[in-house]
Amino acid sequence: MDNVLLDQMVLHDGTLDSSKLASRETLYVGRNGKAVERFVVDPDDNRSFIFKPLTNLETIGRESWVYQNLLPHIPARYPNLLAQAKHRDAERYWAIYEDLGKLEHRFDRDTLIKAAAAIPSWHQLPLECVPEDFTGHTPNTDNILNEVKAKMGVLKSTLERLAFPAYLIERAQRIVLELDDGLLSEMTVSHGDYHPLNLSLRNDQITILDWEYVHLNSVYWDLYNLLDITSPNYRRPEVTASLRNEVLQVYYARRLQLGWSSRFCTFQKNYYRYALIHSLWIMTLIEKDLQAGVVDRSGLLEQQQETKAIIMDILLEENEIRV
Repeated sequence: MDNVLLDQMVLHDGTLDSSKLASRETLYVGRNGKAVERFVVDPDDNRSFIFKPLTNLETIGRESWVYQNLLPHIPARYPNLLAQAKHRDAERYWAIYEDLGKLEHRFDRDTLIKAAAAIPSWHQLPLECVPEDFTGHTPNTDNILNEVKAKMGVLKSTLERLAFPAYLIERAQRIVLELDDGLLSEMTVSHGDYHPLNLSLRNDQITILDWEYVHLNSVYWDLYNLLDITSPNYRRPEVTASLRNEVLQVYYARRLQLGWSSRFCTFQKNYYRYALIHSLWIMTLIEKDLQAGVVDRSGLLEQQQETKAIIMDILLEENEIRV
């Protein structure tokens, strides 16, 4: 089926035309409430497609740009872009991708290792590859650091209420106060949303989805999404300290093969500091949402416990690294 026929499957309002489909199935709902769907046109054709409306108004056209300008330079598996809206109306914008079949989004060791080994293929690209006005879904690190510093009193009270050890609270405060924008010293081309729900491992090959948040960010942002970011919308199995360090070592070794120059202990310690700042920041967001009552409370409380465990693990590991 060519792109012209696929175009005809979408109504003027940017939704699928059920009258032309043999079947349709909702896969997930994006941040703006719009559904990503699998659909079949001809039941005898044995092919299905993925329909993706714009799930973030700020990223209109970006994934198409990435497919044309960036992905040809990245040796990674991703679904092919088959058709897209010709207009720039964000409310009606859509894209259609090939369907790679049922994808399993796992948090296991093999997925994390394969995913970490893939990251350097875009981290090594020249920064000029990506327009500077491309942004992610999270503030940059210096803004997050400043916000965490300003809210350390609130964070201290939150951690005390969660029975966080006093000596670790003091360690967290010391690290936060001593940090500057040095964590921004290396910027890279970033996938931008590199958590395991956008990854799938099949036949020993990693498939990477959802490139709409590509932008320039810290070398640690994709790794943090892979290893330690939390969400109220899904439960993240524990990443042990040994697995976290193994993943960092895999990434580091691959970057060295591609010509990078860095000492592992420095890279490792800075990752832990970066992860600490961002996890403390997430803790402030959880507290804010709990007080506002705008999100499912049970999911927030589970996210809070996961983030607490990550912060504790990070502080213990960071203290053991000698630079």
